[in-house]
Amino acid sequence: MDEAALGEVVGGMLRITSRAENVAALATADALSRGTVASSTATGAPAWVARQAAGVEPAVARRVGRVGVDCADPRNQVVVDALADGSASVPVADVALREVPQILPRLPIADRDDLLGRYLSLSAHGARALRELSTRILGEYAPARLVCDEERQQACESVFWADLPSGLTRFVAELSGGHAAVVKHALRALSAPAPVESEEQDTRTPAKRRADALVRLIDTAAGVLDGTSPRPVGEFGGTAKILVTMDYVTLYEGLREAGRLNQDSQRGSHTTGSAPTYLPGIGHTTDGDHLDAGTLRRLACDADLIPAVLGSESEPLDVGRARRLFTGGLRTAIIHRDQHCTFPGCERPPDWCDAHHVRPWWAGGQTTLTNATLLCARHHTIVHRDLLTATVTPTGVTWDLTPGLMPTKPGQRPAA
Repeated sequence: MDEAALGEVVGGMLRITSRAENVAALATADALSRGTVASSTATGAPAWVARQAAGVEPAVARRVGRVGVDCADPRNQVVVDALADGSASVPVADVALREVPQILPRLPIADRDDLLGRYLSLSAHGARALRELSTRILGEYAPARLVCDEERQQACESVFWADLPSGLTRFVAELSGGHAAVVKHALRALSAPAPVESEEQDTRTPAKRRADALVRLIDTAAGVLDGTSPRPVGEFGGTAKILVTMDYVTLYEGLREAGRLNQDSQRGSHTTGSAPTYLPGIGHTTDGDHLDAGTLRRLACDADLIPAVLGSESEPLDVGRARRLFTGGLRTAIIHRDQHCTFPGCERPPDWCDAHHVRPWWAGGQTTLTNATLLCARHHTIVHRDLLTATVTPTGVTWDLTPGLMPTKPGQRPAA
């Protein structure tokens, strides 16, 4: 087989495995309805599935059993249909069936089938996206609940440590969502692998890099508290940065209602007739962690505020500058759009990424939002090695993995 055929085999087998798991869950539901499981000596559906699937990973058998039990419940017909037509997978259905009962009591006016449908529609995005959807739904319908949840979590926070026989010390921290987001952001920012162009290859494991980042942060903070070093600047300095996003209609309507627009502006072509669009009760960090309104208000008390006005398709409205490097607000706009490394299949966070000129600067490429994209060090190297290019729009980046399309000299057009 050639390389393309090998890739097709891998993808095809995994798709078959996913569909087979769907069939197994639906067959388990049928076995429950017929009384097959009840008449066996198994303690329940997961145990019954495990008996039929000797050699299968126990976690898979338990998942199939749990979803089978829920599919036997007539209230979950929307899940049965999604598994039957392949629009959802068993792992996604498992998360959806756990998440919806937790948030439904907080949203008395919400429809159960509608909520399940919203979760199942994200099947292509994985379990993490589904768990984040719970926070987004609560932020939309019950933002005050999120604030209470954060306060409750903070009251239960703990940090403790234990000396291990090896001489190492294990630290365990249980933090609220808001506090965890702050810690994770700091550790990610300082635990990126050493740049590819550095003299020595970074052989540290990701866990070791995070440990080094934690010690570095605490070392710096301890020096400031002890008065042995000045308040740090540079990569450690400053306060939180809050990126406030709003669509153009919201901005325009807000200015008009505040009397900040003159008569000519109000009669001009800016009036769209659309209602403002708000995103109440929810925010997220550049790493994708969701924050409640209360945490956002606390951070905003001591933060640099960066306004970003969004267009009709949520694209940052940006005017390019004749600079070579993507810095300041322009890099912030790139992060807002891309969220992570844009190379297919990669989700390394923004702090690990470079801002890459899709059409090189020396080949006439401008330092603008539509000529920029985030790439981690590994994929930045691959893009230049294979001379790859991409199509960039204000709302996203699509890579063409055909080698040799990037211009290699000034004035050269991309290869056809």
